[in-house]
Amino acid sequence: MDANLPVAATGADGESNGYLALGAKLKVLQTAAEQLLEEAEQHARRMKNNADAAVQLADLCAAAEVDAKHVAAVADIAEAFGRVVGDARQVSATAYEVSEAAGHARTQHQAAYGGIHAAVSVSGARQAKPGFYRQD
Repeated sequence: MDANLPVAATGADGESNGYLALGAKLKVLQTAAEQLLEEAEQHARRMKNNADAAVQLADLCAAAEVDAKHVAAVADIAEAFGRVVGDARQVSATAYEVSEAAGHARTQHQAAYGGIHAAVSVSGARQAKPGFYRQD
């Protein structure tokens, strides 16, 4: 994953949470989740290959009548690789969900506030900072 993802400001108020900034933050989140998804899937494939190789090695060791404790140790390694495959697939699934949710949030954000932003941008009148009209 690219450690230099462009991260939008995260201030508590002002322009750092305005319409454009929030859209940018959601895009960064979506991109990071997509990159994580790719990397987790690659990791799962590598670990699956390693698990398969370890199983084959354990079988070869057993056929060569290697000490049973060594065969068992190699089999344990194969199982550990298998567990990593499962965990990597869970990470992939979660990354996919985050990517989808961020994309949906961006779409909803644009649908809800895009028209307002466009109108305000051309009005020339000074507007209140984001959050001014918020009612908690």
